[in-house]
Amino acid sequence: MLTFVFWNLGGPTAEPPGLADGKRIRRVHQAVANLARHQQVDVMILAEFPGTTEDLLMELNAGNSHANITGFRNPNPRSQCERIVILTRFPVKYLPPIQEGIHHTARRLCLPKRRELLLVALHLPSKLFRSEHSQALDMPWISSLIRGLERAYGHENTVLVGDFNMNPFEPGMIGAKGLNATMTRDIAHREERTVDAERCPFFYNPMWGHFGDASHEEHPPGSNEHEPPGTCYFPAKEAHWYYWNMFDQVLLRPGLLPCFRNRDLRIVVSDGTQSLLTERGLPNRALFSDHLPILFRLDI
Repeated sequence: MLTFVFWNLGGPTAEPPGLADGKRIRRVHQAVANLARHQQVDVMILAEFPGTTEDLLMELNAGNSHANITGFRNPNPRSQCERIVILTRFPVKYLPPIQEGIHHTARRLCLPKRRELLLVALHLPSKLFRSEHSQALDMPWISSLIRGLERAYGHENTVLVGDFNMNPFEPGMIGAKGLNATMTRDIAHREERTVDAERCPFFYNPMWGHFGDASHEEHPPGSNEHEPPGTCYFPAKEAHWYYWNMFDQVLLRPGLLPCFRNRDLRIVVSDGTQSLLTERGLPNRALFSDHLPILFRLDI
């Protein structure tokens, strides 16, 4: 079983991440390290990462010499994607970059005696700079890129994760020529649909099941089992407003569904020692980030 975490660490300051307040950087590094230790994370995927990886690695690996725990390694020096940092507990040779751009990094995860994966991590442009229509028009290009990699490596064991800056129901996510991401396993198991005589393979998007507050009567804000209705929250500014958004998502090709249990996916609200939420149950952007981490596990 491999444990993955994605966390967009941007948030409370207007300055670039490298100029953010030093105290906040240390708090964020400690939270990332606490989360990695508490959840035994194998692959940590970070967007808008503040500070230096050297400082984070010192925090992540503190105390590992006194325990039977494999420490995190330096990120792959071949990576050219500055918006995303990936740290792993295994040698970087097992997760080489195979295609990168400003907003994405695609890696081939090829651990010994395990199923090979294509791991694509995204941090797409914010709605502050892209309209919904512009975002949707970017998706066919990303879909084409992924399908090209799948053809090149001879399989569709693809995991797509990151900050999409779109909700699961938006056209770029569900559109056939976009990511074609469906909300149910049943539909995903059909593997594809045909639109205009073109084969459109499905992604399964389990984040739909974490959107909204269906479980909040049983686990209200403040309880240990509480899960927020999204990964980031914005106060109302317009008449048409969602408040909670599910911008941070993980999508899987149907062939990986036997390796994935929905209960092994969660929106993380604590690093194991402290809450990542405010007293109102919102992401604590003043201390950590305006996004919450997502965690998922794959049995490969």
